[in-house]
Parts: sequence; structure tokens; C-alpha cells
Amino acid sequence: MKDFVVEYNQNGRRIVKGLGYYEKKTVQDLKQLVKNCAREYGNKTGFKFKTSDGTIVEKTYIQLDNEIDCLGTALIARGFKGKRISIISENRYEWGLCFFAIINGTGIGVPLDKYLPREEIENLARRGQVEAIFYSAGYHDMMREIAKTNSNLKLYICMDEIDPEKTDSRFTTLSSLIEEGKRLLAEGDRSFTDAKIDRNSLSILLFTSGTTSTSKGVMLSHANIAANVTSISGVLDLRPDDVHLSLLPLHHTFENTVGLMFMMHMGVCIAYCQGIKHIADNLKEFNVSIMVAVPAIYEAIYAKVQEGIRKSGKEGLVKAMTKVSRALRKIGIDVRRVLFKSILEKLGPKLRLVVSGAAPMPADIIRGYEDLGITFLQGYGLTETSPVVSTSNEFVNIPGTIGFPIADVEVSIDSPDENGMGEILVRGGNVMLGYYEDSEETENAFTRDGWFRTGDLGFIDNRGIITITGRAKSMIVFTNGKKAFPEEYEMLLNNIPGVKDSFAWGYKANDGDIQVCAKLVLDTEYFRSNGNPSPEEIGNMLDEEIKKINTALPKYKIIRYFVMTMQDLIKTTTLKIRRAHEQERIQKVLDAKGLEMRKMHKQLID
Repeated sequence: MKDFVVEYNQNGRRIVKGLGYYEKKTVQDLKQLVKNCAREYGNKTGFKFKTSDGTIVEKTYIQLDNEIDCLGTALIARGFKGKRISIISENRYEWGLCFFAIINGTGIGVPLDKYLPREEIENLARRGQVEAIFYSAGYHDMMREIAKTNSNLKLYICMDEIDPEKTDSRFTTLSSLIEEGKRLLAEGDRSFTDAKIDRNSLSILLFTSGTTSTSKGVMLSHANIAANVTSISGVLDLRPDDVHLSLLPLHHTFENTVGLMFMMHMGVCIAYCQGIKHIADNLKEFNVSIMVAVPAIYEAIYAKVQEGIRKSGKEGLVKAMTKVSRALRKIGIDVRRVLFKSILEKLGPKLRLVVSGAAPMPADIIRGYEDLGITFLQGYGLTETSPVVSTSNEFVNIPGTIGFPIADVEVSIDSPDENGMGEILVRGGNVMLGYYEDSEETENAFTRDGWFRTGDLGFIDNRGIITITGRAKSMIVFTNGKKAFPEEYEMLLNNIPGVKDSFAWGYKANDGDIQVCAKLVLDTEYFRSNGNPSPEEIGNMLDEEIKKINTALPKYKIIRYFVMTMQDLIKTTTLKIRRAHEQERIQKVLDAKGLEMRKMHKQLID
């Protein structure tokens, strides 16, 4: 079994290409993906969700296929062939139904972030030349307001049943469109079902995180997504009896490609989470075996598991059992799920595989999940790469790394330094068509020989395993030329008791010196239950903890100053820190007070 192959181009650049482990399950486009599901898995439950009264509803793959055909037929009959159509809603069965009806024969899908305010929804709809929009009931009042001034949107389709808009015929419901399409199909309308897919043209337009003026429109094709789905099938072993909990926003490629397309491709049942606070219940009541999420969610789940162990008074016993279990695994005996059955019953008795992406994951938490018998994998990708580039796997899983490139994806390092670190470059069928209406940015995103520039820095070791060191744009460059990354500090700071979250950056002092500074988000519940100390006392406690961190760092890399806050950091919907926004917010405080960071050290800045 071989994980990768190494090649060198004419310039001597080392190229690592993923080979995978399993026989790939190939798909050419997303219409074929849906049709294959209906044919292969038929009346198997493909989707589960709970209604407001707590009833669990199940949908089969054949039902999805039929409803897509009805909806797509109605959209074309309404004049939306080749048009851009948006979706905005929470994760739900209807999101995928609407998405496939758009991209599998009607027009171009423009998914929108469900957390966007009205102004940004309007702006992105205008930028994307959107002419129709699907939405859930929670957005109905907003859509009514948008309709008063927006003449570009010709159809508003609510996924839920609403009272008819007597004065505006542009409003309708999903169910009425499906019924309309069903009638048209019965009359012989084949406009959607016979529609040919141009797998290489723009089919999906995704706006990246940021304000409407700075967000980039990533253009993806059927070929891009299908290539990624096919590649992932060569490295992840999923089964039709698995159940995936859909939790991350579906407008984001991580959930869209992996949590929807890939799960369907492998016949996995997709259960829709009711929300963050319902994760614990949903894991059990849906019999979830697979989850795809971001580190913050796994950290929160793991913290609750540890809290439960502490409250039960069995910390010593669990540590002893873990030690025994690790020793047995070294000689090929795996009894983890037997030893820790009681913990797994509370966490999710069927949970066997979790995949994390979007940010680094602390190694001790990865090991914690693995100790319980849950395989914990880390993946890496970007919207521009549809999104998966690489992932650890059940054969090679080293915490702190992102594994090998997935099958048929090539990765290289641009201009590596003496430590082998440089910008990560990617090449493969999964790489985007380009940025929407931005030829300059598109040109800048690729090297002259066609490699996509990720903007991430990292290195590839002799085994072909990739490690990310940080974002090129957020890298801290000291006056001595040495480099550091905010992420490495934040992982250390987030382990300090009482620190809920952190943000590190390179602050340029008046004398030109580059100093590592941090903003610490306080866990108010922690301090309330530990004597309720004053801000000054908290500052002194945290100062001592940071001094301990600094003892293990070279002098030029130490954390010089920090401030405290009770406000959450500004983040994207996939919980990545919006670094530019955070620095701007801190700078405003400094400017208002006319102070440097050294004068704000240890202060609560709220």
C-alpha cells in the first residue's frame, strides 16, 4: 500500500501526489451523483430531521431524486434556465433539494451565509446577479423588505408554508413549486430531466468570508466538486449504515462537499442537527457514527466529557484504563470501545469517526478522542480547492499534521527556506475556475505554471506528510528576520485555565520593534466559580501563566503584552478569527486612549 508518489519538475520542485488507499468511486458530475444514489440506494433512508414537535422524519434517496426533478422542472418553466439562484437557510433537507434543483439542469447556485445581515444579502445578490432566492421561514420578513426595493429578484421561494402574499406574485412556496413541477412532468415536460450538464462551466458561485466589498466570489464547476468527491472516496472508508450529523453551514464548501455530496455518494444517511445546543441529544437520538466539524466544537464536546468524568469521581480509574488500553494496542489488541462503553453511551454510542478542519486541533484532544475508540482525523482545504486538499487517515494519523494529499491532488512547496517551509501550492481537478469578475486576483492566485497559491505556509516531510505552520498574511516577522505564527501562540494560550479564546498578533511599537501581543477572552463562568477575582487579580494570574509559556520560547518569540476582554472574538461562520477586524478593534482602543500596548498590559479593555 502506497500513500503518495514524489515527482520533480524541470525546475527541481518537489511534487507530492496522493494515491489513496481504497478503490475510488468515480463520479463525473453532480446530476450523475444524485441519479447514482437513487439507483444504488433506492428506498434506503438518506436523510433524517426533527420537526418542531420532536417527530423524526425520514427521506429516501428516491424521494430526493423525484423532488429535485419536480422542482427543477418548475424553475425552468418559470423562466430560470441559466439564471443565478440563491439559497439562505439553516441546515435542512430542503437546502440540498433546492441546491441540486438549481445546479443539476436549471442554472447557477449562489449559496449565502445564513448569518448575513439584510444589507449584505442584498449586496451579494446584486453582485452575483441573482434572480431568485430560496429561504426558510425565519427570513420571510426580511425578504418582504428586500422585495420593496429590489427589482432584480423575480422569485422568492419559502421552504416552509406561509400565508400567500396577496399583493406580490413574486412570492411562492417550495411545496407549490414541487406540485407545479410534478404536473409538468406528468404532461411530458423533459426540460430539466434531459438537461445536459456542462461539467466544466461555472455552476456554483461561493462568496468567501468578509464584507461584501472584500469577499471574493469563488467560481466552481461540477468537475471541481466531482473530482473532490471522487478523490475523498479513495482515502475515507464510509459505509451505507453510517449516519452523519450535518452541523457546519451548508453554504460552506467543507460541509457542502464533504457533509452533503460525499456522504450521499457513499450512501451515508445525513441527519440534520437542530443547533449547537442540541448536539449531545442529536448524537444519540440519530445514532450518529460520523461527524464533520471545526475544532471549537470538538473541544467543547471533549470538555463536557472530561467534566462528566470529574463529577463522577472516576478520573483515576479512567487514567488507569487508558494506560492499559494504550499498552494493549501496541500488541494489536483494541479494547477501547469496551473499556469506555459507559462514556461512549453518554457521548454517542455509535460515534466512530470525526473529521476536523478549518483550524489546528490541539494534539492532546485528538489523543483523548482516540483513547475512547473514536478515530479523529484532521483535514485541510480551501473554498478555492472544492475544498479538500489533504487529510490524515486511519493508517497514518499524526496529531499536528494534515496527512497526505488526497487521491489525485498534487501539493508542492514554493521557494522553501532552510527548514523546508514555504507557501503551499495545489494542483488538481478540484481547483477553482477563478474569482468572479476579478481577473487580477485570479492571475495573482496562480503561479506561472498553473499551481494554485493557498496563502498558507507549511512544509512536507520525507514521508510526504504535510504540516501547516500558519497563514502567510498573518505571519509575524521579527526585526531579526525570524518568523512566528499567531496560531502557535493561540493554542498555548487557550490551554490556560480561565481563557475561553485568544487572539495573537505582531504589534509594531513606536521604536519599530515587533512584539507578540495577545487578547485573551475571559471565561467568566470559570472565574465566578473560582472566587470571583477582580480584573487586576485575573490579570496577575494570567501574567504568571504566560510567563510559564515564555520560559519555553526563544527570547525574541516571547509574548510581551496582553489585554483581556469578555467580548467574543470576531469570527467567520466556520469559527476562524477575522484577524484584520480584531487588530482594527484593538487599535481603536489604543488610539482612543493614546497609549501603546505596554501601557495597556493586563488591562480589561471592555
